[in-house]
Amino acid sequence: MKIDWAFLRLVLYYAIGVAVVIVFPLSTFASQEVLESVIASGVVSLVHLLLGYAAIVLGFDKSNTVFLKIVLGGTVIRIFLLVGIVVVLVRVYHFQTLSLMLSMLVFYVLNLVLEISFLQKKVALKS
Repeated sequence: MKIDWAFLRLVLYYAIGVAVVIVFPLSTFASQEVLESVIASGVVSLVHLLLGYAAIVLGFDKSNTVFLKIVLGGTVIRIFLLVGIVVVLVRVYHFQTLSLMLSMLVFYVLNLVLEISFLQKKVALKS
């Protein structure tokens, strides 16, 4: 399994950039509960992205069928894991639901863009 350090650096820069852009305004203008919910959703979403990266790297050099099973099956598992974590965060730890879900949606879309661009880059390099 080859690690793409350039992509992982991009993810690190993205995470730091998002934290800088979001945390200061939220810590100034929002409640502590909202800030905690946004940070939690950011961390959960980042783990979700890294699991997607691992699935792509793991399955990329395999046959198309195996690759699709790994990536699509991994996506289904990651979605169920994400839902389970959200349920635990809301029911057990009592995070604010609206800020958690809205920020999770924003982070998910941003991470999906990163994941798709990584996959496109891998395919372009293979061709």
